[in-house]
Amino acid sequence: MEKFKPIAAGGLVALIACLQCGVALADDADHEARQRYENAVKLYEDGAYDAALVELNRAAELRPSYKIYYNIGQVRFAMHDYAGAMDAYRQYLDKGADKIPSARREQLQKELTALTQRVAKVAVETDVAGADVFIDDALIGRTPLAAPAVVNSGIRRITVRHPDYLPQTRRLDIAGGVQDKVSFALTGGAATGSEPAPRSPKPNTDAPRSPGVSPAAAAAVAPASVTPTARPAENDTREHTATHHVPWLGWAATGAFVAGAAVTGVLALSANSSLANDRKDLSVSSNEVDSKATKVRTLAMVSDGLAVAAVIAGGVSLWLTFGSSSRDGEQPGAQKAATKRLRIGLGLGGVSVKAAF
Repeated sequence: MEKFKPIAAGGLVALIACLQCGVALADDADHEARQRYENAVKLYEDGAYDAALVELNRAAELRPSYKIYYNIGQVRFAMHDYAGAMDAYRQYLDKGADKIPSARREQLQKELTALTQRVAKVAVETDVAGADVFIDDALIGRTPLAAPAVVNSGIRRITVRHPDYLPQTRRLDIAGGVQDKVSFALTGGAATGSEPAPRSPKPNTDAPRSPGVSPAAAAAVAPASVTPTARPAENDTREHTATHHVPWLGWAATGAFVAGAAVTGVLALSANSSLANDRKDLSVSSNEVDSKATKVRTLAMVSDGLAVAAVIAGGVSLWLTFGSSSRDGEQPGAQKAATKRLRIGLGLGGVSVKAAF
């Protein structure tokens, strides 16, 4: 008995320690679940419904309670996921059972009745069992499905995948309160693992095709057989595209001359105005008047010279841009003879530029 007492005491101490550890873990789970729920409420009030849903699901995992499914249903409804809201409300009613007040139960039954007009039922069938069924990229089960899937009304994307066959996807437009059926034939697209057989010139209408594409349309887009054609002789006439080489340097010089002519012209006008005022002022000496007159004439001559240079540079650049087109791929000897002349005349009346192409 004396040897048994220490062992029993040690076992009791270990049992108490385990119980205390379990209580601590339970307290931690309760604390985290409560914190997750409070975070979900704040996120819901801020309109972050997807984040609120994640927090509620985590809280339900930590501390399962029928009450949290009602909150999940409200978040799903706010996200316009009416099928998910119906599922959460039904779990709330099933798990809560008699704990739910009759008034709340009747109210929720009315909401479920209203939601039936916003959802639809889709029965998905395949000719091969064991195909995974996805609706809008969410896995809902594996064929054969036990019951039609409840989905939100609207445009839904249905995909079936089987490891031995090619996946198929269809888009379904379904209204609320309607029950529809979608059938997939996977046998025609079996992947045998062997090398693909040579393609026939005729389209294979038994192969899987995109939804809504008729056999005639599939034949229209199928690759037709290619008949070898004779290679054209090297001296055949080819179509060429005229190209224009833009003399950027010439156009830049033209712009510089125009800017210089404008600046010197403005300065000449300003100096001429000042000269006119000085001529009326008797206090200004004749030497100063002559000096300003010389300055005005110099500015005017510089402005005229820059203007002439701008006209010449612009004409040359224009001729080089549109008159020096060549045909790509042509030999110099095959080009048509063309006369290109540029004539620039200077006179008292101005500058004349004539170009012939």
